[in-house]
Formats: sequence, C-alpha cells, structure tokens
Amino acid sequence: MKLIIDQERANSTEPRNPIAAALLSLFPGLGQIYNGQLIKGIVFLLIDLITPVLFGISGMLLNINGLVAMLVVSVVFIIYRMADGFAVAKRLKEYELKPTNKWYVYLVFALLTIGSRIFLDIPASTGIQTFKINTPSMAPTLEPGDRVVAQLYKYKKTEIQYGDIVVYNSPKGGVWTSRVIALPLDSIEVIDGIVSVNGQVNEVKQNKEYILDAQEVIEFEEELQNNKKICTLRFKNNPYREGRTMANKFVPENEYFLMSDNRDDAFDSRFLGTIKKEDIVGKVIYSYWPNSSASENK
Repeated sequence: MKLIIDQERANSTEPRNPIAAALLSLFPGLGQIYNGQLIKGIVFLLIDLITPVLFGISGMLLNINGLVAMLVVSVVFIIYRMADGFAVAKRLKEYELKPTNKWYVYLVFALLTIGSRIFLDIPASTGIQTFKINTPSMAPTLEPGDRVVAQLYKYKKTEIQYGDIVVYNSPKGGVWTSRVIALPLDSIEVIDGIVSVNGQVNEVKQNKEYILDAQEVIEFEEELQNNKKICTLRFKNNPYREGRTMANKFVPENEYFLMSDNRDDAFDSRFLGTIKKEDIVGKVIYSYWPNSSASENK
C-alpha cells in the first residue's frame, strides 16, 4: 500500500526548472505561479500594473528624470522577479504539482496580464503618452525618429498658449505634431514667409544656414506674440511657393491655427485649416530619444 502511495506521489512531483521559472517571470508573477506561489504571483502582477500609475499620479512623469526613474524601477523589478523565480525553482527539487501547474493556467495568466494592461489604459492612468516623430515638419526642434512625451490633460487646467507644441487629431487622419501660432478670435496672415498675428509681425532674425536632407535651409529665430522665441526653418531656394503667402484669416472660437517649425516642408493649418480644441490631444513636454531639447520652454 505504501509503495502505491509513494508511486502516486512520485507521479505528481516534478522538479522546477530554474531557467523556465526565470523566463516565465518576464510576465509579472507567472514564474512565481510556476513555482507554486500563487499569491506572490498576483502581488507581483499588481505591483507591475500599479507602478506607472503611481508615477503618473505623483507628477514625476512630467519631466524626463521621472520617466528615467520609472524605467529604472521597472527594469530592476523585472530582474528581481526573474532572480526570485530562478532561486526558488532551484530549491524545489521534489516539487509537488499543484492545480495551477497546467499549461493552460499559465496561458490564461499571461493573457490576463496583457488584458489588464489594455483595460488599465496606461496613458489615461499616467496622464502622459509617447509619440514618435515621423516627418521633418517640426525641424529643427524635433527631428524624424525623435520620441516625445505629451501631457494629455494639460489643457483641462491651463489655457493653450502661443508657441505650445501640441499633438492633435489631424483631419487627414492620425495624430500629428505642430505648434500653436494663433489663438481663438485672432487674425493671421503670412506674407512671403513672414507671419503676422492681429496685425503684429512676428519678428525674425537669421541664425545660420546648413544642409538638411540634401536641401539648403536657413534657420531663423522667431518671436511670437507672447515674446516666446522659437527656431524655424525655410528653404534657401524654395521651388514651392505655396504656403509662403496666405491671405488674412480669422481663427474661430475654440479653434487654433497651427504651424510647424519647418515652414516650407510642413502640412499645417495653412492647408488643413484651424484645429478645434477638442482635437488637441495634449502638449509636448519633452523629447526623450534621441533629442531631449524639446521641452515646454522651447
């Protein structure tokens, strides 16, 4: 009888594979469930989900140092739970299998992890969202390949200002990036590349000339209506005159006139028309890769 019981017990035991436990721990808590630690696995999953929310609530993600801190914490937590899964599995030489040690349980937990992230909606929870710049329209401030962070709820508490770099839902589809040049009820016109708002000319001063994407460009320092200074580009020899001159336009209430910094290589409100406030997703507050110069002070 004892022999039969011992045989049944042997059939229900199986040593844990440390490498498998470590790899499964890439999904927060799954390596711990593999090791029979269901409660610890659930706790690890909750920590992974709550961490970005806590950083968002604290306001730390509104600057690049906070983002770096969150990434460091996340990486350290991944290493910790992988090391924990490996170490615990190494000790379990005669592990008695539990009902949770089934492949389909692991699959369900992995899907639960992914589903939790989708349900939690990390951008909404943290108040920020990252975007990749795909075109040169905002050069020299933002270059193609730059990744920027936008504060999603910035304009629920504060007003949109001249010079703000915003992400918005374009009438052409997709989320685009541009700069606020005129506010609601302003009038704006462009004469040979010179912008005037409410009859007041945006003063420009030439900075330098250089080659950008095989095109000779001139960089200017432009002063906006609120005395904010930005850098803009124009082609030195522009074969396309469209957009260089625009008749005086009135900006409707709750709408904004956006222009990109690369004035001769951009599709903005000169062609799209004004953008409604409800279509402005948020304000770009910094760029974290590869150029960190696009702060809200620029």
